[in-house]
Amino acid sequence: MKQKWCLAKIFAAGIALSMYQTAFAYDQETLNLLKQNITEWNTRCLATPRHAADLSRAPLENADLSSAFLVKANLRGAFMKGARLIKANMQGANLRWSMLENADLTGANMTKANLFEANLEGANLDGANLKGTISLELANLAGAILSNNTILPSGERASLQWSRMHNAQFVTETELPLPASTPSPSVERSSHSLTTVSPETRIAQKTEPNKSLIPQEPLSNADLETDAPEHADMENANLVNADFHRADLGSAKMHGANLQGANLDRAFLKDADLSKSNLSKAILFGANLNGANLSGANLEGASLFDANLEGAKLEGANLKDANIIDANFNNATLSELTILPSGQHATAKWALMKQAIFAKP
Repeated sequence: MKQKWCLAKIFAAGIALSMYQTAFAYDQETLNLLKQNITEWNTRCLATPRHAADLSRAPLENADLSSAFLVKANLRGAFMKGARLIKANMQGANLRWSMLENADLTGANMTKANLFEANLEGANLDGANLKGTISLELANLAGAILSNNTILPSGERASLQWSRMHNAQFVTETELPLPASTPSPSVERSSHSLTTVSPETRIAQKTEPNKSLIPQEPLSNADLETDAPEHADMENANLVNADFHRADLGSAKMHGANLQGANLDRAFLKDADLSKSNLSKAILFGANLNGANLSGANLEGASLFDANLEGAKLEGANLKDANIIDANFNNATLSELTILPSGQHATAKWALMKQAIFAKP
């Protein structure tokens, strides 16, 4: 009886581990193929149409994905800032919480895609087909470029009024026929030239940076670059309760900063230095902390639900009472000085379960 119970326990643990391993399912080989050979990628996808690509949280910054077949792909939380997605087929894709700032989506097929809280700030949606998209009203379209060839969720063409209502830009160009109601897997869009706005004018027309990304108060001792918080130097700054919701703070220097209770909901903190910072009770829901230095940081009571801590340094970090449900610890570095949510010190067994690295003294 005891032997059967042990076998059942091992079996259950194996299932739990396999479920965790698929929670962040993209693998490096798949990612490399997408980045390096779109033709082969499309061939593979078309050969296995029932198996949609899982690229959740994939790092695709500045990648050239033009004409890529991404039908029903899981791109939830993927980082695609500056990516080229010209004429990409993203029909039915899950783009929930994806980061598409300044991405080029000219002529992209995004019909029935889920855009819940996707960040499309500054993206080029000229001629993109957004018919039937889910939650576009909840996406960030500040400074995005739309045209009369951009198709809205209703199936109607975008207009100046609609664009202004969503803080986006609008350009008028030679009108193309409306796309077919059921686009093929590789929708083509005929070339055309803008008739009223040149690329130089588009750049000049871009809206001012989103000032809401910059914390308001208190900001004593903080030296913020208000137009470009990325790489900002905020070492030892007093940022209690600061609002960094969706802020781009990649590589920011925040060593020793007091971020107690700060709102870092879905903030981009890749490679940021947060060592010895106070992040107690901070909101880090869905935050991208890939490669961040959190050594000695106080994360007691912080919300790390769905946060990406892949490759982060957590030696000596205090995670007591932190919410780490669905957080990604893949290749994060822990040590025996790391305090777990339970209040216990981290162990090699716990690190293995989370696919993390346990650093021995």
